[in-house]
Amino acid sequence: MLSMIEMIDEDNREKVSDFFANHWGTTEMVLSSGVYHCDELDGYVYKSAKGEIVGLVTYIRHNEDICEVISLDSVYEGQ
Repeated sequence: MLSMIEMIDEDNREKVSDFFANHWGTTEMVLSSGVYHCDELDGYVYKSAKGEIVGLVTYIRHNEDICEVISLDSVYEGQ
């Protein structure tokens, strides 16, 4: 199995929630634009060949022209 990118959806949302809890201690992100529950946002996961989440990005769209990245994570430093 190769590494792969997947959209966050109902099939992997629980794993996304676990990722935030394990790496950040919470799914909540507080930014100047608001308070967000990252496990409820749109985004993408990058999975290793073993199926583990090793990268993750979440975002919100403010309108058709603006997309704000809320979280950007990699378990590998500098990657």
